[in-house]
Amino acid sequence: MNPLKTAFGLPGRIQTPNSKPRSIALVGLGNGGAGIARGVSGQDIAHLDVHVLAKSAAGDNTLAAIQAGGGDLQRALTTADMIFIVACRGDDVGLAPVVSGIAHSRNHPVTALYIVPPQETAAIAEDETLKTLRSSVEMLVVVSDQSYVPAMIAALGS
Repeated sequence: MNPLKTAFGLPGRIQTPNSKPRSIALVGLGNGGAGIARGVSGQDIAHLDVHVLAKSAAGDNTLAAIQAGGGDLQRALTTADMIFIVACRGDDVGLAPVVSGIAHSRNHPVTALYIVPPQETAAIAEDETLKTLRSSVEMLVVVSDQSYVPAMIAALGS
């Protein structure tokens, strides 16, 4: 029996989807996203490279803002299998297009995780954070609970 043909009853599915660990880059943007990213980095998730860009680019100086975040963001984004941006409602996500541009230079798609508390969901009409994320990434996931972020990343990467 060919496991690639019949796994899970669907052609092309493999039995062990996480048979190869995936490297993941998580970029926290704005104060809320930075706090979530720092929390995730403390959970010791395998194959995860966390970057925090809590400051915006002053006067179009994106390089200075990225360098202030520490680490080698460009290397992480070009070598990762999956790239996620995390931000909260009201965060400054002005660097999202820069992060996506680096990833796209290597043909890597970017997913944004946008945290909106349940009490604010009804007012989720096009705020600036949402508009910027929507225009910068291939997939936008809106969740109401920040605990979704480490759970999803752990499930996808390890």
